[in-house]
Amino acid sequence: MSDLDRFLEQKGAEYAPFDTKRVHRIYAVLKPHLEELYAQSAKSKKDLKSLIPQGEEQRGFSPQNKPFIIHILGTNGKGSTGRFITLGLAQNGYKVLHFTSPHLFRFNERFYLANIPNSEFSVKSSSAKMDKKDCAKGGNAQKATHRIADDSELENAHLWLQRFPIIEQSSYFEYATFLALYLAKDCDYFVCEAGLGGEFDSTSVLQADLSVFTPISFDHQDMLGNSIESIATTKLKAMSKHTLLASQIYKEVDSIAKSIAKQKGAELTFVENIFDEVDKPTPLEHLARLPENFYEYSQNLAPFLKQNLFVAYRALESIGIGVDFASLTRFDLPARAQYIAPNILIDVGHNAHCAHSILQIVKQKRVILVYNTFFDKDANAILGILKPAIDRLLILEVSHSRILPKDKLINIAQNLGIEYGIFGGVDSMRADKDYVVFGSFSVVKTFMEIYNVAR
Repeated sequence: MSDLDRFLEQKGAEYAPFDTKRVHRIYAVLKPHLEELYAQSAKSKKDLKSLIPQGEEQRGFSPQNKPFIIHILGTNGKGSTGRFITLGLAQNGYKVLHFTSPHLFRFNERFYLANIPNSEFSVKSSSAKMDKKDCAKGGNAQKATHRIADDSELENAHLWLQRFPIIEQSSYFEYATFLALYLAKDCDYFVCEAGLGGEFDSTSVLQADLSVFTPISFDHQDMLGNSIESIATTKLKAMSKHTLLASQIYKEVDSIAKSIAKQKGAELTFVENIFDEVDKPTPLEHLARLPENFYEYSQNLAPFLKQNLFVAYRALESIGIGVDFASLTRFDLPARAQYIAPNILIDVGHNAHCAHSILQIVKQKRVILVYNTFFDKDANAILGILKPAIDRLLILEVSHSRILPKDKLINIAQNLGIEYGIFGGVDSMRADKDYVVFGSFSVVKTFMEIYNVAR
């Protein structure tokens, strides 16, 4: 076990006691030292202005001795939207860190690096950046490379942070955020996914250059409030001077965003949902609004992933960066409406909005739902939404302190009139049946561990 592993283990749960001021205290100490790191790295960057596409400097974007920060906030779709943005940036030759949470198997998964070789963190790293005229408007001058951070990179970041005694006060997620800030030192762009999101999130201490809000809906009500107005207000207060807002389920989110943008003097751009009718017989008016090769790239993606891809495209377009969908790297974030076998779909969705997205995918099919969830999720609402598609519910037994007690899940299934049983392992799964494995990251992780052993 590494020193970092031991440190994280003592931090315990992802959800530490809520302290709205703690991360600001820690960041105030780290900030000048991080700025020094970024300035040292910037000396090797030939042209800082190359990070500001032509015409964008007049809109308030300016060269700076730090990575260009794209902050991804919202409730659903943060990970996939951020990954699509990262793939677009990488295609243009930029060095990118994509910070996500939580992880499926290894902590390292939270730190996804594009165009940074493994040895890069020990040497000056920006000299290999492509000439921007070779990759303007998304031209693929060379194939982008992608990987997760290795153990030595994370250990180096950990050792750097340990120089500051105040870092001991950080929560698990706050510490992960600070590790990402160190790893971003040699990157051109830092695509940073918020945790719970909003004004009190640890990622919101950063001065983002661009904020991208995915759909905002009900989740984490114990921390964010019980109304969509409360949840949206808390999240949207973290917007930066340049903000994109994805199409929203609750239209009051739009008016709240407009009000906060006015207060902050922020430029707010709304991204339309062009996929509401994409499955109808004549979606030609929608296809005409898509960029070239977008349809071909996205045709095997789930409907919600198509929309997230479009939001990512619009985000990149807003800072003058194009995408060549004919050669864009395939989406590689696991467990997002992913088929691991022709009849097995896995997804880490864990709220009502995600349940509606699953219904869009399975359509008229009846599926066997392999499911469990945390006790703070609304399992009754989720199963109620999925009921029309459920042939049978199989409860996956998960070892986790926050998992919903089995008797409560059984009681919910009985009240909803859903046939249920206990998941009996991969050998019990039938080739002539369709399965959806749905729930939190811990649920999907447990299933995948069983599935991989069986294979």
